[in-house]
Amino acid sequence: MNTYNTELVGRKPQPKLILLDVYETILDMSGIEKKVNNLLDSKRGYVLWFELFMQYSFVDNSTVQFHNFESIADATLRMTSQMLKRDVRNEEVSGILELMKHLPLKENVQEGLSSLHDHNFRIAALTNSPEQIVRNRMEKTGLISYFEKVLSAEHVQKYKPAMEVYRWASQSLSVSPGEMLLVSAHGWDIAGAENAGLQTAYILQTNQMLYPLAPQPDFICKDLLALSAQLSSESGA
Repeated sequence: MNTYNTELVGRKPQPKLILLDVYETILDMSGIEKKVNNLLDSKRGYVLWFELFMQYSFVDNSTVQFHNFESIADATLRMTSQMLKRDVRNEEVSGILELMKHLPLKENVQEGLSSLHDHNFRIAALTNSPEQIVRNRMEKTGLISYFEKVLSAEHVQKYKPAMEVYRWASQSLSVSPGEMLLVSAHGWDIAGAENAGLQTAYILQTNQMLYPLAPQPDFICKDLLALSAQLSSESGA
């Protein structure tokens, strides 16, 4: 597979709405990765933390609980520090969480959103993070005008990849699951959306991978601009 080009894996009807994940799909987490690795004095500190972060978000899904996303991030960062035998101060943890509210855009995000908009796709965001945090970041980057809605799993009190989250998004946007294209850099997000009946596009990441036992995404691409080019090509635009 040529990882520098978007590739169509399976043919389905042209989607009406592009549903975007946020962290590592729209917003760049590389600065956070460096900060966490430095804080924990480990090249794998960030990876270990992110795995625990997602794991315990999914634990909430399975145990009929709901802790807000920031509190899970805080708790699992402290757990990771214990695993790596590093002492971290409260202000250091708070500093990492604060940085997550001010992340830069990933490469070609603005150009990709503009291209998708020019091709008349409806665009929305679906995140596990609190809605207001994501909305504030999109407003400060000037991208909020591209988004019809910013949807957060907090309203369902379940985290992606629970199928209830994608089905709620479908209802909120008045579009059938099969007419939505979920775009994400996370294999677990792709798996959840596929099983909820959405079309999917996977954004390639160094620290992420697809789950081999889940249905494969309909598109694999390096960024949103490449995805837009593939979609417009498929539609004959």
